Amino acid sequence: MVLFTLKFYGMAILLFFGVLWNIFNLVATVVQHGNSRGLQTSSLAILFISFSNVLLFLSTFGIIVMMLTGLLCWQELPMFFCVVLYVWLASSSVSFWSIAWLSVFYCMKVVSFSSALLGTIKNNISTIINATLVLTVLSSCVMFAPFLSLTYRNETTITPLTENITCVIRKPLFPSWMNMNLYVLMFICYLALFPVMVMLPTSLRMVVHLCKHTMSMRKKQNEFQSTDSYVLVCRLTVALVGVYIVTLSVICLFFLYSLFVSQLTADYLFMGYSFYCSATAVLLTISNKSLREKLCVLFCCEKPSKPLVRSRDEKSRETRAA
Repeated sequence: MVLFTLKFYGMAILLFFGVLWNIFNLVATVVQHGNSRGLQTSSLAILFISFSNVLLFLSTFGIIVMMLTGLLCWQELPMFFCVVLYVWLASSSVSFWSIAWLSVFYCMKVVSFSSALLGTIKNNISTIINATLVLTVLSSCVMFAPFLSLTYRNETTITPLTENITCVIRKPLFPSWMNMNLYVLMFICYLALFPVMVMLPTSLRMVVHLCKHTMSMRKKQNEFQSTDSYVLVCRLTVALVGVYIVTLSVICLFFLYSLFVSQLTADYLFMGYSFYCSATAVLLTISNKSLREKLCVLFCCEKPSKPLVRSRDEKSRETRAA
């Protein structure tokens, strides 16, 4: 009982930390662009990632609580469990795909292309990624809609909810008009395989490009600042992809071990998602200058100085006047 209590409080602490940090990124980004005419692509991706991570945290914790309280032992599958499961999968998809499209955006911004087609895409990459992010949200909502109509089968299995509590849970069933095996294969590829296929080539291409050109760019004083930002983008992308792959590996091991060896308690799954949501929130804050400055103001009570921006504005005004 003591171990169970410690686990529960540990999950609650992770939940508080992850949700709070993602909410900070979300609110700070909204405030930053509240009075601006348009929203930058990177900021839009941060909004989608942060908001979906908050929903992912809460829905994962909700699933854990419902399993620990024996909600799945009911005779009929509760509708609100289907809703929470739907939110869990949809928010996971939006978060994963947003990182993938952010990787594509940075790759197109950093890498130069000789092809005319790729050059045209590069010039319009912000509009393309913005539209793709919105379509990703819509497609994720549609992809996992069948989970809202889950019902129980007649077969039953005894599943451990905690170390000392077991429960007879019937297997869920999709609507009869669906091919369950085909649908499961589709949503697993959409949720896990396809984002990796987008992330890895773009992030590796950007890393190779930056490794080749970092030294030559540093020799030019007027590009020194942009070099630092490109290196930061490189580190961000590699770190985000690494966090996604680690999380995906934990989830796969959880389901494989539960399927072929023995059932694991769901707190391991929550730990994996907690690591993902917290790590992505921290990395997004580090990568964004505005979020870093707001975080310094929040904790250090210091106002970010902008001498460089003012000097540039003054120089531009003097040049126009001359």
